[in-house]
Amino acid sequence: MAGDMQEIFALALKYFFKKYKASGGTQNKLAMKLGVTQSYVSAVLTSTKKASTEKQERLAEILHGPYEEFLAVGRRLKNGLDPEFIISRDQDEGVELLVKKLSHYITDHRRVEESLVEMKNFYEAIVEKMQSGVLVTDQNDEIYYINSWLLNKYGVSRKSIVGTYIPDMDKAFPLGRYEEILRHYFKAKETLEPQEFLNAAVLTPSGTEAYRSGWCIPVTDHREYRGIIMTVGDMTEEVQLRKKLQEETWLMRAAMESTDWVGWVILDRSNRIIKYNTMYKKMFGIPEELLQENNPRKNLEWVRNFMIDQDYFMQLSFQVLKQEKKFTHEFDLLDGRRIRRVSLPLFRDSELVGRNILLYDITDNVS
Repeated sequence: MAGDMQEIFALALKYFFKKYKASGGTQNKLAMKLGVTQSYVSAVLTSTKKASTEKQERLAEILHGPYEEFLAVGRRLKNGLDPEFIISRDQDEGVELLVKKLSHYITDHRRVEESLVEMKNFYEAIVEKMQSGVLVTDQNDEIYYINSWLLNKYGVSRKSIVGTYIPDMDKAFPLGRYEEILRHYFKAKETLEPQEFLNAAVLTPSGTEAYRSGWCIPVTDHREYRGIIMTVGDMTEEVQLRKKLQEETWLMRAAMESTDWVGWVILDRSNRIIKYNTMYKKMFGIPEELLQENNPRKNLEWVRNFMIDQDYFMQLSFQVLKQEKKFTHEFDLLDGRRIRRVSLPLFRDSELVGRNILLYDITDNVS
């Protein structure tokens, strides 16, 4: 479509520049009026350079007049019609010539109308095939378009929903639960600014909960309200996965905290602590800020200070981080405690992705 417009502009430009030149105009004069170089004008005339819309409008004004009339001449040239004609009311004009001009006029407008219909059908086909929803209302807040994706989600026919007054959506579909989306709709209408809704909970025709995200975009004409374009995406799977992840994370945390007889640490593949329980923190009095800093060496250095044989502890600690099998060893602490450390490597598809570190106070077991 953009290529067609450029072709139409180029045809009109060459046509009107020829007339401009015949009346004494030159590329240099045109360049001065346009505020550009002569080489720029030459490049635009030969279509080796594309003029901006602003420059196109200015060229049309200098060479002819209104931009739309300028393009209309280019369109006639492209369609093989007379570039300029006026339907005269002169009584002396021959009927045959008048009929010819009227025929050209009707043919030209028919081509334009067909082009507009084709454009409408083209964009409507795109919107109909989208895997997201589009709903459009008019200035009276009545639905006059809804695409197939959204119809399927609502479980209704186009005939039953087109013409529905948006404020009555809850009445038309009482089980849909559209209150949150409607709040954003009316805010967009009130402010004439786009409003985004995120993960709005609705009910499907089957009664299951679903989540929608999208935009309510006001359509205006000189700041006068003309309706709303609403885009809708289905976020149900994403929201449900997020909820599942949150639940699993909570269960993992609860499980770790329930083991108050063992210090539990989970390391990632870089040996950074990604989870730990309260018992681990208490076992060595590790400050929260040190754990949050998540520096493996600093963490080991802190624990080292509790050991009788600090060098042996550090040597085995780094050895543990290289093992790809279960590794168990024990340490004696300055305060008389004895700690057993068990390292369990974690694999995914045969690739080491982290490890479980379990620390047991076995002081009472030592005879």
